[in-house]
Amino acid sequence: MNGMDFKIIDSHSHPGYERKDIEKRPGCTLMWFGAQNPSSAMIRAALGDPEPWKPITKIEEIPDFGVDYWIKYMDDMGISHMGLQAMDTESDPPLSWRWQVPYEYVKKEFIDKYPDRFWGIGGIHYKLGPEHSLEQVEKAKEFGFPGVKMFTVLEGYPNDREKCYPIYERCVKLGLHVEFHVGVEDVPGARFKYSDPIYIQDVAMDFPDLKIVMLHCGFFLSPERAVGICAMQPNVYTDITNALSIFMDLKKYTYDLEHLRVLEQFIPDKVWYGSDFPVTHAWQKTTIARLKDLPLSVEFKRKLLRDNAAKFFLGKTPEMLAAEKVTTQWSRVDIEAK
Repeated sequence: MNGMDFKIIDSHSHPGYERKDIEKRPGCTLMWFGAQNPSSAMIRAALGDPEPWKPITKIEEIPDFGVDYWIKYMDDMGISHMGLQAMDTESDPPLSWRWQVPYEYVKKEFIDKYPDRFWGIGGIHYKLGPEHSLEQVEKAKEFGFPGVKMFTVLEGYPNDREKCYPIYERCVKLGLHVEFHVGVEDVPGARFKYSDPIYIQDVAMDFPDLKIVMLHCGFFLSPERAVGICAMQPNVYTDITNALSIFMDLKKYTYDLEHLRVLEQFIPDKVWYGSDFPVTHAWQKTTIARLKDLPLSVEFKRKLLRDNAAKFFLGKTPEMLAAEKVTTQWSRVDIEAK
């Protein structure tokens, strides 16, 4: 495959939509109940539901796809590792929509079962003030998560000195990076003004020792601005989460070939792939295949799909990854049987 036959790393996914105890994770049932959307229907179809567009009316009808299904899917897709986003956020009134996927759930149901396949990112509900936020930062460190996430579209401006700067100070002290949602979002109550990448520059300049990741690279909002800030600020990185194949044909808004060539030219070592799985369940295979097929250098595609994320999140080189034997769904079954 012209040097492209290698395992990839998916830096950005969202656990929590699994049926088990879903009622304890506010916001996660939105994927399944109410008006049906293409994402949920495609997930259901991929899981074998013969009527994926039929409305779900009770929890028992939600697809049952736990961590073992995730691992099987990763193995089928050629994904060696995946980053998991814990969430804790709420939109402004009058909607006040809550979305929570606890750190404990991510760790117990995913990371503890497959520690060599997953890492976690802790969500920070910074609307509640610094005291609560710092407790969440400390918990992320305690749980072994390499970083925390600021879901700006629901939480507010990331350069808020009173609410946010104590978080960044503590992250620098603890050696954690910070991830920011940068781009549009379709959850209830999302306000795009909060997720403009321009505010990330303030944080990057005020905290030069803080490693920063922009999630979605300004997706459908200001991708050019996101790339510019990433190129100019040495402590800022970005992913291209939600790089669906269909979006690669939309110039100036998402991840078309021109945009990816700019990434290759200006920040080849500071960008990596993410999926938003399971929302992108039905399209990920096509997306990965198209990214591997694009007229970009093999060296850059390896960095984009594996090497950069391996170095940033796992502290590993390509050689170290090649020498690893990761736990698959079937090897774990064998381990538990002994």
